[in-house]
Amino acid sequence: MEKLVLAQAALISEDFARILSTNVIAMQNWKWLVLVAGLAVGFLLYPIFQFGVREIKKRNPFTRRKPNGFAAHFFSLPIEKPLAWGIILLLWMALGDAVGLAGKVETYYQHILRAFLAFHVLKLIYFAIDAMTSVFLNIASKTESTFDDQLIPFASKSLKALLVVLGVLMILQSFGLNVMSLLAGLGLGGLALALAAQDTAANLFGSITILFDSPFKVGDLIKVKDIEGTVEEIGFRSTRVRTFYNSLVTLPNSVVAKENIDNLGLRPARRSRQILGLTYETPPETIKVFCTEVQKLISNHPKVNPSTVMVYFNNFNSFSLDVLTQYHLQVYTAPEELEAQMEIFLQIMDIAKKLHVDFAYPTQTIYQMNNSTPLIKGDQPLESN
Repeated sequence: MEKLVLAQAALISEDFARILSTNVIAMQNWKWLVLVAGLAVGFLLYPIFQFGVREIKKRNPFTRRKPNGFAAHFFSLPIEKPLAWGIILLLWMALGDAVGLAGKVETYYQHILRAFLAFHVLKLIYFAIDAMTSVFLNIASKTESTFDDQLIPFASKSLKALLVVLGVLMILQSFGLNVMSLLAGLGLGGLALALAAQDTAANLFGSITILFDSPFKVGDLIKVKDIEGTVEEIGFRSTRVRTFYNSLVTLPNSVVAKENIDNLGLRPARRSRQILGLTYETPPETIKVFCTEVQKLISNHPKVNPSTVMVYFNNFNSFSLDVLTQYHLQVYTAPEELEAQMEIFLQIMDIAKKLHVDFAYPTQTIYQMNNSTPLIKGDQPLESN
């Protein structure tokens, strides 16, 4: 009788009504039909919802009013996909409740939908962290301190790592697993895990030490052991340094925190020290004039601190008369230092040319006895016949 009523109400045949009311895999066929149709409609609605969210993003009034606000940064991210899927997953969950799924079908259906819903919600939270990071970085850029410029990316990475861990636990919980029992079971292997992760923990504490002690910051020129270069990133596990060879060196933070760090970028000036070797044939008066002219040249250079200039004849070398030049360049980058040094060196060569001063090179005087007659040859190369 019920089948006949169903057939009359639905304007279908009694045989078809009987097929719809037959149970297949613990659920009637008409429920399977409605469920499949609802899933298909959801896939058809996905691009429509995605288009609607994209249009809302374009017409977002907060972007025009506060271009540096949280809403502006959040809506600039690709949030349309997780939002559209979130709406569809909620509709599918409501469809399952309306149809009245039963038994294992309802359990698996709800667990799968909750897992996917948790994934897309976590993705939205991940985008929210990115938007909040952009807001705080914009505020930090207006302050004089560089501590907040390093703290904000570190805090952002920490929140994202915590979000991933919590997300995995939520997804496992959505499948009906007892997360607390799972964590308790993992506690049995805690000792082995601690031993395996001790390097990771050491690097993490090293990064915290670097962050709060601030021996350097991103952009500084540093030297750690035999590695010298510019800091590009300070991460959880390591610090990345771009060397002068343009290679990228990754240093574990546990090593960096324990080593002596030479922050070359904090030098108020850069010392230049050179030894100019003059030939022994140079007269003392010429050496004195040469030292005076070179000292004037270096002292008048716009990038040299004149109070640090020293130019003196200070050593009798085996093949040269050594003139020490030492001064400090007030520059901030390596290219500036090299350019200033090149200017000074070229002008020193001009002074030497003007005063007829020759620079020495390794030579040796050889005395050769031939037929009991001493022959003296001066300034000969080291080789001899």
